[in-house]
Amino acid sequence: MDQALYLGVAVEKITPAVGTALYGYQPNWLSTSINDDLTATVFYFHQAQTQALIINLTVASIKLNLTQEILAVIEKEFQIPKQCCMIHCTHTHSAPNLHGEIGWGEIDWDYYNAVFLPALKKAIKQATEFTQPVTMAITQGESHVGINRRQLTYENRVVLGQNPWGPFDPRMTVITFQNEKKEVVANMIHYGCHGTASGKNHEISRDWSGVMIDTVEELTQGITAFFNGPEGDVGPRLNNGTTCGFHRVRDALELGGVASFDAMRIYRQPKSFCTPLLTVSQKELFIPIKPRVNLEYAQEQYEKYKSESINLAGATANYYRSVLESYQNGYCEKEARSFVQTVIQIGDMAFVSFPYELFSVIGMRIAQESPIPYTLSLSNANGAEGYFATQDQICLGGYEIDMFQTANVQQFVDNADYHLVSETVTHLKEMKGE
Repeated sequence: MDQALYLGVAVEKITPAVGTALYGYQPNWLSTSINDDLTATVFYFHQAQTQALIINLTVASIKLNLTQEILAVIEKEFQIPKQCCMIHCTHTHSAPNLHGEIGWGEIDWDYYNAVFLPALKKAIKQATEFTQPVTMAITQGESHVGINRRQLTYENRVVLGQNPWGPFDPRMTVITFQNEKKEVVANMIHYGCHGTASGKNHEISRDWSGVMIDTVEELTQGITAFFNGPEGDVGPRLNNGTTCGFHRVRDALELGGVASFDAMRIYRQPKSFCTPLLTVSQKELFIPIKPRVNLEYAQEQYEKYKSESINLAGATANYYRSVLESYQNGYCEKEARSFVQTVIQIGDMAFVSFPYELFSVIGMRIAQESPIPYTLSLSNANGAEGYFATQDQICLGGYEIDMFQTANVQQFVDNADYHLVSETVTHLKEMKGE
């Protein structure tokens, strides 16, 4: 049996037209120029009878139901089972809206149908039509491009700033694939940090990670993609003391230079290439949820927010509206909410999908307990359903906590992070036969 690992990789531009609304701050935030092109990068692996498709998209996020539609298209047109696919978004805030959320605007269907989906199909076709045997090496080091962004003020409020004593994972991982001629075919870079260095800018951009990707590609001559890890509470460490730039792309370019230096320093570490084993697994995970807030409280809160439609206030109004409707339409309360988790393991490395913006501690806890040496959790992978916070931060409140607690009619239990870690580690151990 041929145990060689084959890889096909392709990139297509998914840049929208100038004038397209950018997602991440408020509805109808229109672009006025293009700083750098957005991309869809496709990695297609196969080994014996096993195949895996990893799609990297330089957009903010894609809503869970739309992701399922894309996976169905891939399965139908390319005969790749959707359980073997992972769609990941880098979470730049300077890209079109493919999420669609009350308070942030609707999905840009014109962009999706005219630009995004045709380019994605083209990249998948190219990647699957030409594959070559590759070997893989992994290097890991530290980068301080990111910082915990939940800054606690003197008045005991959490704001989006810089929290130097807050948790964040400094580990940056570089996975390199080379062919039989010892040429670099592709690189994957994993790190957890929001794509908000540009701030509330009007330029279309991949943000800070775009500079890093371009640099690594140029210096290694291998197609390169950035995979964003647990970044829910981590933002770019900017000179202005915050994690959101001065409404300009220049801040992303400056930080991207630092990230480029870090990535190449890690890439140049001594490394050994080997032929890894490809394994794919899927499992439905169940996370406990609370009962709904009571009807009287929901009515009281809705009256406070019902006139709001933008950002968090708009999302809060929609949450209480949804709770009120649930009492009117005979909603039956549930004990848990589930999602389907995909794990693609390549040798000593595994990508683990989460349709959430994970807080950084969650990824670190999973990596600590996992039997796979390099367990790399991905935020906004195979869907996007908002933040996933840790129990110790809920009492402090703040933007991410408010979003976490207004995402669904029934909120997750306060220690949902424990259950998520436990369920994920169990999945990983089952893959290893433990």
